[in-house]
Amino acid sequence: MKKTLLIISLLAGMVMSGEAQTKNMRFGLKMGPSFDWASSGSTVVNNYGLRLGYGAGLVVDRYFSDQIAVSSGLELNYLRMRYEFTDHRRVEDFLEETDVVVMRKIKATNLEIPIKIKVCREVMDIFKAYVEAGVGLGVNLQDRGMDSYDFYWVSYEGDSYVDCTDQYRLLQVSMVFGLGAEYEINRNLSLFAQLKFDHAFSNAFNSSFEKQTGSVLRNNFFGIEVGALY
Repeated sequence: MKKTLLIISLLAGMVMSGEAQTKNMRFGLKMGPSFDWASSGSTVVNNYGLRLGYGAGLVVDRYFSDQIAVSSGLELNYLRMRYEFTDHRRVEDFLEETDVVVMRKIKATNLEIPIKIKVCREVMDIFKAYVEAGVGLGVNLQDRGMDSYDFYWVSYEGDSYVDCTDQYRLLQVSMVFGLGAEYEINRNLSLFAQLKFDHAFSNAFNSSFEKQTGSVLRNNFFGIEVGALY
């Protein structure tokens, strides 16, 4: 939480810098909860419900007309998921490694740069609705997991989260969609709220862990975000 507040403070300082603003550009801050889940590509990963995460970020909009903009920025996402996959590992009481169905709770932290086309429509003098779509370029910062499994008479349940970042890819690509509304307070300040959907194209597991498990994992989240534009 302290890291999140520090990052938000740094972003706020960037946003409030008057030197950064031009007529056709707007800067802002946003934050809000997310509802996270895992899905599979060509192989099976069983997801177990939605889990609550959160995120915060910096918004940069470059307007080419009153209706069209390119929206980007920097987003820090704290994802929480629970899923099941098959891993080839050593199990207590067994002499050789074997395939085990593992249940994992994961806490993932990633930094994403979205690049989206934003289309706006003025509903009233002070209200504007918009949709946006594009891609997200993500950097995986940390993954911490807690595993459990039952294999014949052997039962294992982790009691703490351990670092497993080396099992996941550093870089990830996703498609991003948004739907929102903006309320103009004055010429220099607007408040906005939006719904966001982020679906990964790439396998979250790295190549060696994908080969070991035979699994493809894709991170997904649905976010509710509020923020301000300057």
